[in-house]
Amino acid sequence: METLLLNKEDFADYADLPESLDMDRLRPHILAAQRTRLRPVLTDRLADELLRLVEAERATVGTASPAPLFFPWSTLRAKAAAVVACAAMARYMPFALTTQTATGIRVKSSQYSEAADGRDLARMATIYDGDALTCEVALDKWLRANAAEFGSFYPQPTCCGAGTAPGRTPSVVVQAITRLDERPLFPTR
Repeated sequence: METLLLNKEDFADYADLPESLDMDRLRPHILAAQRTRLRPVLTDRLADELLRLVEAERATVGTASPAPLFFPWSTLRAKAAAVVACAAMARYMPFALTTQTATGIRVKSSQYSEAADGRDLARMATIYDGDALTCEVALDKWLRANAAEFGSFYPQPTCCGAGTAPGRTPSVVVQAITRLDERPLFPTR
């Protein structure tokens, strides 16, 4: 069973009425957000260590000697929680109030249901996804600036410049470059 980075209280800053969230329905979305949004930024080793520390912290909450996370792990957890919470809400929220029926996706409003507009669902997802991307960029910048705090878990800067940090690779767009006078005025068939 995979460790969740978030619990219900972590959604307080990112969702309206976080106490109404169904954690059983939200669990697969949190796990997917951890795999697709968090691991590419943190690297597998750092993400595994963070989840191990969070699990250890939760295990000692009710004991006489709790083990809270300290800097820099506490800051890393807070920044990672923002990414995962927003990304999980982008996957969960548009469909939280909807039901899949034989006639399509329906929204329950009082005792009747009405058809869900896909554009509205996409708008809801876009809001949270944009927030997740903003938090992801902030986490990446913070992590690059504080890479030395995480020892062997994250690539270190070298004397010749920054180390190769993980993250998204830019997509490559290839377009032929020609002179204007070399292009035909009208396309030939």
